[in-house]
Amino acid sequence: MTKTRKITYIVLFFIVAALFVLGGLYDLKIAHTLYGPSNIMAQIFEGAGIFPPFLIWSVTFALLFFLVDPTKDRKLLKQVGCVAGMVASWFVFGYMAINETSIEISWLPYVTGAVSAALFTPLTLYLVGRIEGEKKKKWLIFFGFASIVCILSNIILVNLIKYIWGRPRFREMAAAGDFSIYTNWYKINGFTLHGHHSFPSGHTASAGALFTFCALGEVFPEKREKERTTAFIVGLYTFTMAYSRIVLGAHFLSDVTAGFTISFLTYAVTRYIYFKTIGKQVPETEEVEEVGEDAVSIEEPKGEPKGDEGEEQDPFEEKDGADVIPAETVEPPLENSEENA
Repeated sequence: MTKTRKITYIVLFFIVAALFVLGGLYDLKIAHTLYGPSNIMAQIFEGAGIFPPFLIWSVTFALLFFLVDPTKDRKLLKQVGCVAGMVASWFVFGYMAINETSIEISWLPYVTGAVSAALFTPLTLYLVGRIEGEKKKKWLIFFGFASIVCILSNIILVNLIKYIWGRPRFREMAAAGDFSIYTNWYKINGFTLHGHHSFPSGHTASAGALFTFCALGEVFPEKREKERTTAFIVGLYTFTMAYSRIVLGAHFLSDVTAGFTISFLTYAVTRYIYFKTIGKQVPETEEVEEVGEDAVSIEEPKGEPKGDEGEEQDPFEEKDGADVIPAETVEPPLENSEENA
């Protein structure tokens, strides 16, 4: 871990701690001040803004599709499974993009899910297919890491805490006109399946999944210099998502702070562990040394020894262990040798 990253983590710790204290004191007041359920920008983020985990999972399946070993058994079955994973990822994204909004048309989420799968699955395959062969392996190592972060953060931790905490949403209380059931973020209300899932913010955690792209330098060293720029862009997107959730009354300040904390902490810990173990298996790119633009490699034929270039072969040189006598030194047979005897 670099010194800069350690300092960043320490600064973030104090910022998060301050936001939790601020939320504990003024959550309800802040929510009242910012509440604007008709805000168009916030509604767009509520639907389409949850794309990061689904994009990561879909690209992971696409990379696996192209890297299936053709010499192994059940190649076709494995590739069908990868395509099914992509279709499922994009379908759930399209479904949730409508289901998470205030649109109450029962069949519409299924339509948007089908359209999303039909559009984005072939597009993902096309774009991933354009990546060079060896680079696909490196990208799979990175997206494998990103997928693990999304599973731990968005599927396991966020949902587990939501159901255990049971904190009422601001818009639930606003709709009922009763804020007497308001509870602070540190109070655990008990397990619930229906409603009261304010703490933590799943949308903010989904946006925070993009922080995994700050780890691209672990696989592609040439991208390390862009880590700060990536972190700034992702941080801005995550802040915008968090703000939009408060505006819609879906979450309080402490809720979005918790969503960010879960996603970022999962990213940081997984990055440290993953690239200390699995990440060390990153394949090295083979470099071919070129001598000039028109350099050509010529393989010498085997079994035909050559002398030094520009030198004449010694006529008395031994070949295969036998003495070779030059043709001009061999005396011709005497004619009529019997008569001269």
